[in-house]
Amino acid sequence: MTLEKDMASTLTGLNLRGTRWYINIVIPPDLRQVYGKRAMNLALETSDRREATARGTMKRAEWLAEFAAKRRELKPEPLAVITPELAQELALRVRARVLRQDESLRDDPATLAPFTDAIKAIEHRGRTSLSIGGPTPYRPPVRDVGLGAGLHDDDAETLAGLNALLNARAGADLAKRRRAAVLPLVRFEALKLGLSFDPHAEGAQEALGACLMAYRKARQEAALRDVGEAIETPAVPHTSQPFTTFAKAKARTLRDVYDKWKVSGDKARSTDSLAVYDRALKQFEGQHKGLALADITREIGDTYRTWLRENCNTTKTARDRLTNIKSLLKFAHETLEWIPKQPWRGLDIKTTTTNKRRPWTNAELTTLFSAPLHTVYALPDARYAGREAAYWIPLLGLFTGTRLGELCQLRTVDVQKVEGIDVLVLTNEGEGQSIKSDAGHRSVPIHSELVRLGFLKYVKTIKEAGSDSLWPSLPLREGKPSDFFGRWFGAHCKAMGLAPTFHYLRHTVRPLMRKAGVNEGTMDKVTGHKTVGSIGTVVYDHRTLSEVQEAVEAIRYPALTLPVVGLLDSADL
Repeated sequence: MTLEKDMASTLTGLNLRGTRWYINIVIPPDLRQVYGKRAMNLALETSDRREATARGTMKRAEWLAEFAAKRRELKPEPLAVITPELAQELALRVRARVLRQDESLRDDPATLAPFTDAIKAIEHRGRTSLSIGGPTPYRPPVRDVGLGAGLHDDDAETLAGLNALLNARAGADLAKRRRAAVLPLVRFEALKLGLSFDPHAEGAQEALGACLMAYRKARQEAALRDVGEAIETPAVPHTSQPFTTFAKAKARTLRDVYDKWKVSGDKARSTDSLAVYDRALKQFEGQHKGLALADITREIGDTYRTWLRENCNTTKTARDRLTNIKSLLKFAHETLEWIPKQPWRGLDIKTTTTNKRRPWTNAELTTLFSAPLHTVYALPDARYAGREAAYWIPLLGLFTGTRLGELCQLRTVDVQKVEGIDVLVLTNEGEGQSIKSDAGHRSVPIHSELVRLGFLKYVKTIKEAGSDSLWPSLPLREGKPSDFFGRWFGAHCKAMGLAPTFHYLRHTVRPLMRKAGVNEGTMDKVTGHKTVGSIGTVVYDHRTLSEVQEAVEAIRYPALTLPVVGLLDSADL
């Protein structure tokens, strides 16, 4: 297999024939009898693989939409109510169909010629029937079939006569309100939308009235074309907006699933979580607008997976977006029971980590803590730095490995003395507080180095000032308390030429504890990771707070010198 062919395998069905690319569309088993074939190999008119992938993705999406529409047509949905929006949709389609049929007759003289010749033959036989020797054979005119030759005069006369007759009948039907005259045409157009039109349904007679008026107008316009009036055939979108609005009430969509999902569960979804899923859903809707939940097949998932690979900046982003949609489908299947199965189960996008996390090096830590912020207590004025938070939060991360969000949301009451040990109590009990997992609920002993630097004195000063937050000047973003400080810290590091992020501190403390002989379970108690292992290890192997304190004290940085600097006084608050 050549490299190009191997790369093409990212889009199912993309294949190279000679130097040109094709897309193989497999017809679903339930529609093969309708189309009379199992598959079709469609030319993409390009030899460029990237262009072929883009065109193939669009072509496959078009055919998947066609298959979904055909299924709706074969199994139309019965309607109890015909809304005004749907009535206008049907009227538009009726008018467009009449004018489109008229247009095709004018563009294809070969279709009209047999009717003209038959009429002329009858007329000729009538004129010559009493002639001496009997009627003579009718000889059809020689027609110019060259490109752009148009209709022969006889064919134009035939079409004008036909249009005049149909226009007169349409006028009579409208005058007498014969709505049943357009019922077959309306039913046909409704089937194209996957709907079963019942003339007895609520609003059906009003819809037939609108369609009868549209039919009469179209017949008048066809007759005007016979005298040279420029009448355009209206374009009918594949799925027009009025029908989309109507259909949403009848057929559930992935957006309906999202609306149920966002208010489900024991606790409210975070703002960030809602935004992430909404972005993923909007991206999917951009490719499959108005697609019913029941029509989301595995083949659509495979096509969408290819589109994500081609259009997302990273494979991680592509995988995350795919996972979000899969989660909604799983929710629709398992919780709501709206679909019989999760059709995208097992579909995935392989991803490689482009930003592998690692410990901070001694040189990087020395650079970070040699800045005036930590040598002379030069607190930054930047709002997102949070003044005192800019000094203490990096130190707390350095000596505990605690997550940034957990540190940003700390309250003064979260610094407690338990069993004679000063600890940070990490919980989600306070207003606006959140913890990543059950394992994140923990008490982390305060390192002796933090005590030496004056952290407990700082806490006492803040408590005396009557502040609930441990960082009075730090703004917190709702649903993601680490966001604002994280932005400032990133800029602070970048200004010093440092690449590691705050999260790298979690990867810094574990190796230090492991080197000191601390076991995995105790390290998990410090960092808030879920303990893995046997039932005995997880359930019965409890750690005392003194054991956790020993693990914290094992976090040492011999190469780092941290001076005791000026502390905040309650009078300064």
